[in-house]
Amino acid sequence: MLIGAHLPFDAPALGHPESQGFHQALRAPHWGLPGCQWRGDAFLVGNAQAQTAQGQHVLFTGHIQNRADLRASLGLPAADDAALYAAAYQAWGDQADLRVIGEFATIVLWPNAPCMRISASPNICPPLHYAHDGRQFFVASRPQALFDSQRVTRRLSEQKLADSLYLNYFDRTQGWFKGVTRLASGTRAHISPAGVQLESYYSLETLPRITLPRDQDYVEAAQALFTEGTQRMLDGFQAPCVSLSGGFDSQAVAYFAMQARPNQPLRSYTGVPEAGFDGVISDSRFADERPYAQALADMHPQLHPSWIDAAGKSFDYFQREMFEMGLQAPRNAMNLHWIHEIYRQGRLDGCDVVLTGSFGNATFSFGGEQALPGWLRRGQWARFARELWAAGPPMGLPRRFISQGIMPLLPRRLWAGITRLRHGAPDDPFATWCPMNADYALEMQVEERAQAHGFDALFRPLPDSRELRAKMLRMAGGEGADIMQAMRLVHGMQMRDPTSYRPLAEFCISIPDDQYLRGGVRRWLARRMLRGKLPDMVLRENRRGRQAADWHLRIARQRDDLISEIDWLQEDPNMRRRLNLAALRQALVDFPTTTPRDKFAAQRLQLALSRGLTTARFIRYIEGRNAYGAGDASGWPAPSI
Repeated sequence: MLIGAHLPFDAPALGHPESQGFHQALRAPHWGLPGCQWRGDAFLVGNAQAQTAQGQHVLFTGHIQNRADLRASLGLPAADDAALYAAAYQAWGDQADLRVIGEFATIVLWPNAPCMRISASPNICPPLHYAHDGRQFFVASRPQALFDSQRVTRRLSEQKLADSLYLNYFDRTQGWFKGVTRLASGTRAHISPAGVQLESYYSLETLPRITLPRDQDYVEAAQALFTEGTQRMLDGFQAPCVSLSGGFDSQAVAYFAMQARPNQPLRSYTGVPEAGFDGVISDSRFADERPYAQALADMHPQLHPSWIDAAGKSFDYFQREMFEMGLQAPRNAMNLHWIHEIYRQGRLDGCDVVLTGSFGNATFSFGGEQALPGWLRRGQWARFARELWAAGPPMGLPRRFISQGIMPLLPRRLWAGITRLRHGAPDDPFATWCPMNADYALEMQVEERAQAHGFDALFRPLPDSRELRAKMLRMAGGEGADIMQAMRLVHGMQMRDPTSYRPLAEFCISIPDDQYLRGGVRRWLARRMLRGKLPDMVLRENRRGRQAADWHLRIARQRDDLISEIDWLQEDPNMRRRLNLAALRQALVDFPTTTPRDKFAAQRLQLALSRGLTTARFIRYIEGRNAYGAGDASGWPAPSI
């Protein structure tokens, strides 16, 4: 499952303690230690290995989704994924990265030459981290392997810490450690004594537009690709389950999975609020997804639902294990407890893969957001006028014209100024969701870096639907790659998402926006695709499910301990410099008796608090310093496994 390699140029080959450390760091807790071998002075680690006819050695991690097609094209009826990729590379060279469909990362070593090629699949890929100092090159699925070789020093990147606290993950190559780079999805690199030559070979934004004769043709094509993607994602698994919500995406995945295996019961797991939740929720959201999941089960008795309340758990659930396996501070810590519990329970029930619909909003169930400014910018006046009229009552037409048509096209500074005049000041990140000190943010130039990489901390709507969805998908090949790998390593469960199937994603991002927004109806493509397949209550629901809606209950249990932890952290001058610990502490001191309806107060507690403390704990984990509170000999709480 994990791979790695060391290629020396002007440095000695790895000695026994060094190679052993590198090798052991690539052990997968539930899948054991991968194989290793020497190829000249190069040291290679990985179970999925193959050779090309020219003698190039191939290491492969991930999975291929078009196995049958490749086996037929390449004449290899029984080949595994590593052999298929090696044969594809032998036949097509660099084009293999496009002709092989799946989520994969590869290392190719040249025979009798100090040359290597690494690559990551488009959109979504397993992680590869590399370090190059001119004398040698290291690459591995986990950066810990580089450090355990005793030749790469483990030093946290202060810039990465600051950028992550500001939610700027848009530099997908930026690692958490100095001198260590992540290979982003859709890129490859050629390595030689001359250096590392990076190449971006894939872009969703440059795909040709697709126009079909009839509206129904789009529905039929999307359904066919969803069916194909689901079947291919299930290839090789015997006991799938689905992480099921009340929304279109995971419900569609469950439906197509049942269609792919009509004679096999399908387990589902739905996160629900813990007993004691006060039920406070905004009018645009719903907190309990149980009725929607039950309605799908009533409609399709093949589905066997279970309810996951993760009782007593909070943002620190499996935290230490995620630090260890991912070597990063997870982004949305307060939303992970129920996901961990689904993985844990699924494995206990004998399931071997969790199906999700995480990328449906970027593919088949896109709502049509940014269609209006896109039509206006491209001069499609008639389409723009029709949809603007259909979007609401006539008296609101001028406001809709400004807010939905003009505002997204304005420069950021002008947009912020008009928003301030109309609604008051835009959300101040440092007073709401960001736990960072403003002075530290200024010192680390986080705002300038965010703008340079295309991240807007005011979450201003993008004026282009294709750009929006491409960014959503690309993030899975950056920070998301390490998070999902850590999840798999911690729980010993694979994950597949049919809504991310590349042919489906490419089709959905290339068709006209009016397939998603028509006559004022959002998600028009998905609604037509799923009519008669999902319960009417799901298809009629315009509110969105609120994951971890019971966060107030969970934090309330920890309140006193968290205040004490913040007091303890304030003794560290570096923590005081980075984090606004006084504001986080005051938010806990003023902790409301019920879930706050004020979004600023809610963001401070739900987002800033959990994000700040998770980052602080991660820093202390990396520095080898004790965590706050009772635990094992290291000071850390006992592992959750």
